[in-house]
Amino acid sequence: MVDLQQAGEDATVAGLPNFPFETYPQLQQAVRDKSFKVGVDSLAAAEWSNTFNTRAKKTFISALSLLLLAAAVASMAVTVWLRDYWLLAAVPIQALSFYLSQPASRIRKWVTAGGAAAVVVFADLVVMGHVTSALLVAYAGLTFAAVRAAGSIANSSFRAALMSDEVLFVSAFRIGACTILEKTTSKVYAHRRASSLDSGIPTS
Repeated sequence: MVDLQQAGEDATVAGLPNFPFETYPQLQQAVRDKSFKVGVDSLAAAEWSNTFNTRAKKTFISALSLLLLAAAVASMAVTVWLRDYWLLAAVPIQALSFYLSQPASRIRKWVTAGGAAAVVVFADLVVMGHVTSALLVAYAGLTFAAVRAAGSIANSSFRAALMSDEVLFVSAFRIGACTILEKTTSKVYAHRRASSLDSGIPTS
């Protein structure tokens, strides 16, 4: 969890070594002008979101998790009902898709392409009459969409918080929970190298 006390209550960006801005408002303006982007660590964003995000957003993220659980239970029920035991593959497919769909995954770009292709593959399988295969693809696509939606909400909320609270930003920057990227030069400013930076930031 990002420790707000680590930076100290009087922490400012001026105390960050080799930081490209002298004041926090300068950083805020650069981000608004889109000359700089804020990168966030997905795990830190998820932890922050779980504690500090709005009730509505936390409820929506929880609902996505419950949706995936309900889908897994439904797949087992349908398997028994239809006696189509290929549908048992839905649960491991969900598990694998969940793991690979995490924003911190090193192959996230390939997974994103696969998620987009799943829509086309699903439609083609339905037209061809391969209902079971289409359902399994749908399970993978549903899991991908749910994980990415939850991650996007957490990341964007954390990013917004960082851009409204200097103490939070400095604390997060010092522990590697966020970075900033200069758009024109692609230079990344980081206090230390973090293991899982969200490279697709910001999303809006």
